[in-house]
Amino acid sequence: MKPLQLTKSMQSAKLNWRQILFAGLLTGSLFCSPVVTLFAGILFALTLGNPFPVWSKKASKKLLQYCVVGLGFGMNFHESLAAGREGMTFTVGWVMIGGVVLGRLLRIDRKNSYLISSGTAICGGSAIAAVAPVIDADENQTSLSLATIFILNAVALFVFPVIGHWLGMGQTQVGTWAAI
Repeated sequence: MKPLQLTKSMQSAKLNWRQILFAGLLTGSLFCSPVVTLFAGILFALTLGNPFPVWSKKASKKLLQYCVVGLGFGMNFHESLAAGREGMTFTVGWVMIGGVVLGRLLRIDRKNSYLISSGTAICGGSAIAAVAPVIDADENQTSLSLATIFILNAVALFVFPVIGHWLGMGQTQVGTWAAI
């Protein structure tokens, strides 16, 4: 008896199960909280990889740029300016400079250090997307910085409220602290 051999169409169907699962999870994410969706995406990427590598490479840069513009349209200029005055010294003085100095001490690549510091200080992924072309960061540096910031943000979603409760902070105080 001959062993079962897969035809070419069966082999391609075998390769496409990740794409079908991804589409199902993407659709399901519309009905889940952002935290659940974020962790499902991280788990999917770490265990099954990227089911659309060609498409995502092309689309990710443009999608990040569109998201930054979209965030800008959703902000009130005068409120942003008023809120920015209070935190600007802290952001530039401590987070940006401190991040770059810490990056040097840890011997992290200079561009990665700038990207992670700007992502931490300003607005996460959108700041990294804005800074990366300015400092001529390559795709690997940008991806590593984005992954670092997204993972740290995901951890902070769970850790900051616990620390705030332990310190006796109210919800507004924890929210302000987490935003800083």
